[in-house]
Amino acid sequence: MAKAKSTTARHVTPECVAEKNSPVSAEERYRMIAEAAYFLAEKRGFLGGDVTEDWRQAETEIDQMLKKQGHLPSMTPEEIEQRVQGALAADPATIAAQVRAVTLDALTRGSLDADALKRVTAAVVKGASEGAAPLGEHGKQALKNAMRGLDDALAGAAEAAQLAIHEAAGRTNEFSRQGLKQAADDLATLQTLFIETLQDAARNTQGVVQATLAELAEHARTSGSAVGQRTRIALDQLAQAITVSARDQAKKGTEVLRHEAALLAGLAAGLLQGIVARLESKDTDKDV
Repeated sequence: MAKAKSTTARHVTPECVAEKNSPVSAEERYRMIAEAAYFLAEKRGFLGGDVTEDWRQAETEIDQMLKKQGHLPSMTPEEIEQRVQGALAADPATIAAQVRAVTLDALTRGSLDADALKRVTAAVVKGASEGAAPLGEHGKQALKNAMRGLDDALAGAAEAAQLAIHEAAGRTNEFSRQGLKQAADDLATLQTLFIETLQDAARNTQGVVQATLAELAEHARTSGSAVGQRTRIALDQLAQAITVSARDQAKKGTEVLRHEAALLAGLAAGLLQGIVARLESKDTDKDV
């Protein structure tokens, strides 16, 4: 951490940094974190402390502020891949939790819709595959741990989608039964998304990585997965909720259905943030 004082960073706090950047790009977010990390070090007179910990604390504070204001930039597939690759190079015992965290972070930065789920899932699998390839035989277990983290994250997304549809079912002035049925159909695709992404990735890799992905896809198909189990429970519950609570409109235009889909995607994204907070709380309890 540089010791020379900066007139721009001297009295910067995460709050004022976030307030003066609306909206922000990935590059602006990086600068904001750097300034906030500098402020943390400056606050203690640059004595003691840990530069890495300063950065982590600043990143957490800035991202929380940006999420609250709705300004956190979306992660590109390349950024997701890089972060997942970094997770595979860490302690094997933490890989699943780190990949889950990366996946949930990416999913909570926008609307939780089918396109976002497919894009993020594909990027996570690609990043994990590329990160595992140089590890040889050790990469097999690392890749399995990473996919367990992805599976858990998608299960969280399925839970958020389920809660969103339940919420929407009680708001009959905004959602039709047809719209909710479409949302439930979209939720059902989560059962196959995980398996299909693993299968697609296996076709584009080779060696240990290919064999591991194929093995994981087959195991998920025959024995089930966390996301598949959560989705089946959700769909069973939603069938009754949609029938009982939602008003029936025989004819709904495509534009109206798109509007309902957008509302549900936004609602699900917000609910997923609550699920993420709950998961993080559980992880903290485990560390105590």
